[in-house]
Amino acid sequence: MSMRPQRYVQQSSQYEPEGIVLILPLEQSEASVLQGWGARPDSHAQQTYNGIPLKGHPGVDLLAAPNTQVLAAAEGRVVEISRDPAGLGLYIKVEHLWGESLYAQLGIILVESGQPVQQGDVLARTAALRELPSHLHFAVRFLPYNRFDGWGGFSDPTPFLYVAELVQPDEETEAGAVRLPELLVEPPNARRP
Repeated sequence: MSMRPQRYVQQSSQYEPEGIVLILPLEQSEASVLQGWGARPDSHAQQTYNGIPLKGHPGVDLLAAPNTQVLAAAEGRVVEISRDPAGLGLYIKVEHLWGESLYAQLGIILVESGQPVQQGDVLARTAALRELPSHLHFAVRFLPYNRFDGWGGFSDPTPFLYVAELVQPDEETEAGAVRLPELLVEPPNARRP
């Protein structure tokens, strides 16, 4: 696959020296974070990723109505579509020149593995969860990454998200008013995304 190199970007007075600007991966104008990067470290330390205990929540959970369109945050290629039984559910992984992005807790997949995508293309729709608020788990890995770093190789995507407003969880949410599914202790020989 041939992709143009990323360039330095300046949009609406926002400057990203890394040249990575991610759009909100949901078809909505604003986003509320249900569980932020690194949240609940004590709870997540009981979970593992590649056999290593997590240091905290390895991504951001964004509130979304059921059946909301999930968008490609950046240009890339779909490299994996699967289900993670240890907590992420149905997911898509997209490869980019700078690394990869992960979209999890999905309901319906609308792309195929190997398919090139442009920033803003529809990848999937969010799930309608029975006992939990419908949301998208979004995470990114920047090259080079280490899957054994206690974060599964993921980095906080929020500094790279180009959104008008990203509403962070308040203390009440962090205290447990909204409880989201946690990653489970992975079964032996499991392969995590």
